[in-house]
Amino acid sequence: MKILGIGNAIVDVICKVEDNFITQNDLTKSTMKLFFDENEFKNLLKNLKIEKTVSGGSVANSIVGISQLGDQVGFIGKISDDQFGGKYEEGLKNENVEYFYSKKKEELPTGTCLILVTPDSERT
Repeated sequence: MKILGIGNAIVDVICKVEDNFITQNDLTKSTMKLFFDENEFKNLLKNLKIEKTVSGGSVANSIVGISQLGDQVGFIGKISDDQFGGKYEEGLKNENVEYFYSKKKEELPTGTCLILVTPDSERT
């Protein structure tokens, strides 16, 4: 292995929504909002269809890019043994990134970034 990255493991969860979903949920279009309450996140997600999940985080994104250039790479980032943790690990393996973390049930869930895409391609 040539390069090993260490960083935050964040799963990008991409969902298509209509503009009214943004306003009904007290969100401001094209901005971000931090959720400190897991239930608030789950309530948003429960009525959405997940279009795609992507293993992200700035370091992981860079490592994937290097992998796509043909170098042997690895990544260390903490995930929980939950739905999104499994998706994260699977996503890196699909990008030929050796993943060095044994997931276990954590007190906090795997880090996620919910990306709501409206018909005009704006992301919230």
